[in-house]
Amino acid sequence: MWGKNIKLLLLLILFNSCISYKYIDIEFFDPPQKQLAIQGDKVLVLENFHLRDTSTPVRKLDWTLDSIASNEAVDALLSLLETSPWFSGLSFTKQVVNRNDTSKVILPLTWQNLDSLNSKYGSEVIISLEYLKVRPYQDSYSYWQGQFKEFYGYIQVSTYAYWRIYNVGTKTIELGHLQTDTLMWENTDWIDVLPGNQLPGVFEACAFAGADAGEQFANLIAPQWQSDSRTIFVPNTNAGMKKAYQLAMLGNWLDAASIWQKLSSASDKRLAAKAAFNMALANEMMGKFDVAIEWLNIAKSKYPQLKFLNDYGQVLQYRFDSNQSLLSKP
Repeated sequence: MWGKNIKLLLLLILFNSCISYKYIDIEFFDPPQKQLAIQGDKVLVLENFHLRDTSTPVRKLDWTLDSIASNEAVDALLSLLETSPWFSGLSFTKQVVNRNDTSKVILPLTWQNLDSLNSKYGSEVIISLEYLKVRPYQDSYSYWQGQFKEFYGYIQVSTYAYWRIYNVGTKTIELGHLQTDTLMWENTDWIDVLPGNQLPGVFEACAFAGADAGEQFANLIAPQWQSDSRTIFVPNTNAGMKKAYQLAMLGNWLDAASIWQKLSSASDKRLAAKAAFNMALANEMMGKFDVAIEWLNIAKSKYPQLKFLNDYGQVLQYRFDSNQSLLSKP
């Protein structure tokens, strides 16, 4: 019995000693797709309500659903703006604007009104949900599943949102963004599938669709911290690679890179490729994505069979493209 356990332990030790890489957890954020020029430390977010005829129950319900969705959209946007590292140090204020102009032509706010808001809230950058329309639709039907009768139902909400970002200081509209989407919830049951039972209620679905519209727009202008993992090579038989790994885990990527750079010229092509791979990782961690791609290509030229080359190459190319606007700045 003990002999079998010792053999098993030896096998585990040998197996672990053959694994020359580890996974590390990282956090990062990339620039937004649309970058704003913000002066000062305050940003005003507007929620526009288009006043319209609510004299009938149907019209009143229609206006109420749009209002609920708009409120959720602006609140979702504010929440993500406040947690975005891109907007760190800024304060945000929400203000409701009641509008009498027709919603069929989404006119920009006048600079006179915007100047007045800037004077009151001290914000030259004003993010405005100009208009949000939600259209819920539900349906259900029954069908036979063998000898049993089943029911299917769904509710979907189409959203039509238009956002503008005003720069009051320069009197320019920095961004106009039309956003459309359709969300759907569906279910099956032995009884009628209805909103508010097996499906979200109409008000809940419209509120969720509004929040989703706010989150989608936030993704365009307010990046969030992302969690991911990376591979790092740590051959147990090489003291230099182990030392560099220890330095990297302390956040000292520069000194770790100095060791990996020397080892990337080793006569052992597999070791050199692993060191070059780690050089790519070090440069990514230091924000040098173009240099990271060059080092990954070196690793591939040293030992094309090295694991993770293609997958990591795709990650680096994506981050390089995402950060291209910053990399191109002098």
